[in-house]
Amino acid sequence: MRKVDEYRRAASNRRVDWQDLDSARQRRKYTRRGVQLEARVWTGARDLLATAENISPGGAFLRVELPVETEDLVATIHLPHGRGLHVHAKVRWRRAEPPGIGVEFAGFLEGPWEEISRSA
Repeated sequence: MRKVDEYRRAASNRRVDWQDLDSARQRRKYTRRGVQLEARVWTGARDLLATAENISPGGAFLRVELPVETEDLVATIHLPHGRGLHVHAKVRWRRAEPPGIGVEFAGFLEGPWEEISRSA
């Protein structure tokens, strides 16, 4: 019985491995998880509502229409249980229909939205 207890303890201390291969057999650093989470995006003088359609520790896909020249933004993704993920992100790719952007998280931010949006 001691070996089982040691195995369970070791298994519970393991980190989640987010790495895997997607259907196109491209190597991704993190696995994306499908979600439908409200988000808020701030870029320049614009404050927009968005929807996060997938998310990983390294980035997300946000359904939002932004000017083509937008490269950097600040976003809050509203996680379950009232938590918010505040990030500075870089636009990595765009989708025309329906409009959206793939972003890479460049940094995680702390503080109320009003303070965070001013830092963009």
